[in-house]
Amino acid sequence: MSRRRKQRQSTAEDLLDLIFELTGMFWQIGAVVSAVLILTSLTAFDWANDQYAKALSSTNLGQLVQSYGWMIYLIPLMIAGIGIMFGLKSFDSYRKSYY
Repeated sequence: MSRRRKQRQSTAEDLLDLIFELTGMFWQIGAVVSAVLILTSLTAFDWANDQYAKALSSTNLGQLVQSYGWMIYLIPLMIAGIGIMFGLKSFDSYRKSYY
């Protein structure tokens, strides 16, 4: 029988897992992390909107942006999705501790 090697996670994944576990224990941590991530996603959306407008006005990138310009908005959407995930975990932890 052979053993399967455990793949090494990156430091960012370890940190995300740790914060997610702490959110399960303390809902306040999850609420703060969720608020920070939502604010970060709003800032990233503003940045993506600026980049989209700059690339759209460019002569070289204009047609490419018209076809694939929506992809730059995936960055703020992913950040907002992680923030919502932490918010839901925080709400679940809050319900467990007070009800």
